[in-house]
Amino acid sequence: WARAARAAAGRLLEVRPQALIVVERIVWPQRGLGPMAEDPGPLLPALRGRLVLGAHMYSWSGPGRFVPHWSVPPYLECFAGIIRKLGLITERNYGDLSREELRAQVCAELGPVLQNELCPVWVSEFGADAENPQEMQWLEDFVGILAEFDADWAYWPLNVGPKPECGTDEAYGMLELDWRPKAIGDSRLAAL
Repeated sequence: WARAARAAAGRLLEVRPQALIVVERIVWPQRGLGPMAEDPGPLLPALRGRLVLGAHMYSWSGPGRFVPHWSVPPYLECFAGIIRKLGLITERNYGDLSREELRAQVCAELGPVLQNELCPVWVSEFGADAENPQEMQWLEDFVGILAEFDADWAYWPLNVGPKPECGTDEAYGMLELDWRPKAIGDSRLAAL
């Protein structure tokens, strides 16, 4: 990956020396962006001053070494609870946090980069299931927090229909199968 990333970034910068290069943080474990912004590292030194950091954040993800609650089968719930209590995985995911706790967590992860203007931050992926009240509350809180920080973002995804690989419908999609707005509207649009 490092060699391919370096080659792609180098080629892009040859064509457009002032281009900004978006680098997504590793999704697991979910960590703050500060160290990556301060020093893109030996793999991508040419990105100093051209770096945009991307982050994915969902109610079921992060912070730290997270395991989505929905991914734990019933027969492993006790085991998951034990390793959460031991601190081997995050005890609470973003969606388990109060608005104030979520704000503090977002501030810890994105705040230093934004406040010190180290580089732009783009929350390149987040979304919610309109039928899930907990996810919708998280979405409203999260969008408000992004506005406070003046962070840029992209909602994931607009499309609906079956997901690749598993075939289940995309619960986060906001459009009809024909890519038109839903006739009944979508409450997530008001939040965004």
